[in-house]
Amino acid sequence: MKEPKYMMPYTTIWETGEMEDTFLSDKWQDDAEKEIRPYVEKELGDVLISKEMEDIAKSEDWEKIQEEIGDYNQLLLAFDERIGKELNIDPNKPASYKDYDVSPTIRITLSRKKQDTDEDRFTEMIYGLKKDEVLEHGNMIVEYISTKGVPLEDDEWHKKF
Repeated sequence: MKEPKYMMPYTTIWETGEMEDTFLSDKWQDDAEKEIRPYVEKELGDVLISKEMEDIAKSEDWEKIQEEIGDYNQLLLAFDERIGKELNIDPNKPASYKDYDVSPTIRITLSRKKQDTDEDRFTEMIYGLKKDEVLEHGNMIVEYISTKGVPLEDDEWHKKF
C-alpha cells in the first residue's frame, strides 16, 4: 500500500508552543510550486550560467568556474502555516489556493551574478502568473549566491504583487 504524501500535518508554532495543522499549507505549497515552476524555468532556465559572467574570471579559469557553479536554480514557495485556521477552512474539505485571496512568498535562489535583464525576466514571470490566473498575489524574492552559498549581491531583488 502506498503511503500518503502528507503523513505529519502538524508542526509546533514556536511563538505560541501550540501544535498547528499544516496539511493545507503544505498541500498548497506543493500545488502552487508545481504550477509556478514552468514560469521560472521558462524565464531563467537559459541564464543560470551565462557567458556574460566570463568577465569575472580569467578566460583559462572560465570552464572550471562553470563546472563548479552548475545549473543551480532553487524555487521555494511558502504559505503561512496557519493559513487553514486563519481562513477557517475545513481540513476534511481542502480547497485550492486559487479559491482564496492569498499571498505566498516565492524565493528563487540563483548561483550566479545579477544580470541586466533579470528584472525584466522576473517582471515577465509575475505578469504570466497573474495573466494565466496561477497566482494573483505574492511576494517574490530573488537572491544570488556562490556555489558555497555565499551571497553574491548586497541586495536581493524583491517585488510584492
